[in-house]
Amino acid sequence: MRLRTTAVTGSLGAVAVATGLVYALKPIAPVLSLGVLYVLAVLVCAVFFGAGLAIAAAVASMLAFNFLFLPPVHTLTLADARNWTALAVYLTTAVVASHLATSARRRAAEAEQRERETALLADAAASVLREEPLDELRRRADVVLADAGELAHARFEAGVASLLALAAERRDMETVRRSDAIKTVILQTVSHDFRTPIATIRAAVDGLRDPGLALSGADRADLLETIALEVGRLSRLVENVLDLSRLEAGAAAPHPALWDVEDLLGQAVAEVPGRERVRLAAGGALPPVAVDAVQVQRVLVNLLENALKFSEGEVELRAAERAGEVVVEVLDRGRGLDDTSTSGRGLGLGLAIARGFVEANGGSLELGPRAGGGTAARVSLPAQPLPAGVAS
Repeated sequence: MRLRTTAVTGSLGAVAVATGLVYALKPIAPVLSLGVLYVLAVLVCAVFFGAGLAIAAAVASMLAFNFLFLPPVHTLTLADARNWTALAVYLTTAVVASHLATSARRRAAEAEQRERETALLADAAASVLREEPLDELRRRADVVLADAGELAHARFEAGVASLLALAAERRDMETVRRSDAIKTVILQTVSHDFRTPIATIRAAVDGLRDPGLALSGADRADLLETIALEVGRLSRLVENVLDLSRLEAGAAAPHPALWDVEDLLGQAVAEVPGRERVRLAAGGALPPVAVDAVQVQRVLVNLLENALKFSEGEVELRAAERAGEVVVEVLDRGRGLDDTSTSGRGLGLGLAIARGFVEANGGSLELGPRAGGGTAARVSLPAQPLPAGVAS
């Protein structure tokens, strides 16, 4: 109600100002030509108060001009009939001008509203990309679009729905890409890593079955030991395939607990065939780490087996604290890495499993050349402070 009263008062004020200007300019200009000043008053009303008050101001302007300035003055009659034509032209011009001004005002308001909606959708797109909740943005939209009506809210929600659909499609495409990459790794492993132990087992079994070979007891024991070692290797390969499938399905969530790093390293070394070639060196008193011990041990076992496979000498297993992290390094003197394998591709199923488990436990795995030749695999895990009252 207050806004309506202000608009009516403003419209009357615009007509009054135009009337005052006509009075002021009457001595120096023909009165009939000064009627155009009322058109300006109508435009002001159209821009600020809308078409309804602008048309009312146009009619009031015509009556005021006739009553105050056209002879005979102070009457609504006209001495010159041609002045009726002039008044009709003024009125028509004022109405058309008010309509045009109102349309321009409406389009400007719509453009500002669309700009606000666009800014909201841009913020929504950023939140969707960062996978942030949209509750706060929706509350903001309710405030920004409070005066825009249901259509603006519907447009905003439709835009958000499209963004969420695109994000879901992008995640699905990424899942498919990762699935294809994992399938490729598995196929490469089945065709390469499985072939060697199977061929070795077959050769040992053929040797044991061959009646033409005069095998001593020691020879038979060696062949049986070879079969046992290769069966163990095959078992670990199968476990790795199953682990990779669980990682891909999101079913390998870690169950972290506080662990002493030296205990984790010792248990990993104990599980590795050829452990006598592993030299363990832990740098001083290390803080504990909150990890899934089974998964981290699998990481270390896979890295150690890979290092032993490609290195004929000793493999070093080191651990030290650096910048709030416990860094475990597996160092060998093998043939090293080329540019392709440094990126993490082509290094077999074991390292794919290792990377997945490390990242699941909040750490990172880096592969690089070792100074002086060989390969360095670095596992970084966040260090955890000891609980209060627990002695280091």
